Amino acid sequence: MERTVLIIEDEKLIIVSTQMVLEAAGFRVEAADNGEEGIEKARKLRPDLVLLDIMMPGIDGWETLTRLKRDPDTSGIPVIIFTAREHARGHQKSTEMGAADYFRKPFEPDELIELVEKHIGQRV
Repeated sequence: MERTVLIIEDEKLIIVSTQMVLEAAGFRVEAADNGEEGIEKARKLRPDLVLLDIMMPGIDGWETLTRLKRDPDTSGIPVIIFTAREHARGHQKSTEMGAADYFRKPFEPDELIELVEKHIGQRV
């Protein structure tokens, strides 16, 4: 069974590096470079997990997360906030808004794979 991860991220280099790590671990990876496209892809693809950047042009990650969690078609998909910013408030806010986890970039490949596996395994 192929497991799909959707990356919603505006930095191409981060998309490519994350995609390489996850594909090497056996995941199918799709990407969107903004929130609007990410929401549409999430509705269409129904991925097993979303990695979501916060700082993006257009609608930011917080608004994207809100829309994903409000939509019955995507509300059950685990979302991991994937950000270069590190602060307790962001972690707390992501939890309050329904994110499954909060992960910092740059990342260690093994840590990313472990986190993705953990949350895909918990999906109902």
